[in-house]
Amino acid sequence: MPRHYGKTYAKSAGFTLLELIIVIVLVGIISVTAASRLFGRSGFDAVLARDQAISLARQIQLVGMNSPINPANPNSCLALHISTTEFGSENCASNSHSTRKLTFDHDMVKFALFDGVNPQRSAAIYFDMLGRPSVVNNQQLQRICTVSNCQVTITSRNGEQASLCINSEGFINDCTL
Repeated sequence: MPRHYGKTYAKSAGFTLLELIIVIVLVGIISVTAASRLFGRSGFDAVLARDQAISLARQIQLVGMNSPINPANPNSCLALHISTTEFGSENCASNSHSTRKLTFDHDMVKFALFDGVNPQRSAAIYFDMLGRPSVVNNQQLQRICTVSNCQVTITSRNGEQASLCINSEGFINDCTL
């Protein structure tokens, strides 16, 4: 090869191996994120609905702890209403503490309540001044969730399930304890 003295050659422009690897990793991350959004709902629907339900239940519990319950004439705006298609409080015009409901129509989730003894189709759970769950039965407050935790199973539209638990002392959690 002949030598060319006095001539300088420009360094060839290109990507280093490190730059190529970083670009490939970034393109992979973006494609996985886009593919999961295009090809269906993620498995986090039930977990997200459960976390929202825990937040709603705790908010209703706090309102119930600050408002005495008259079992002869209970204020249904202060109850946690659970049915197969709804979870939350009633929308009451006079209730400044009303919360949003999770519904099958809006959130595409279903609910199933097990009170520790029997599965329930629906329930209106009130919380006493100590935050303990109760139901109104024959104009009396009757404590529930005393045998074991009350468990609400949330099923999302893709079949994923998550649960929330309410124990007899009113602790509301994700059933991991």
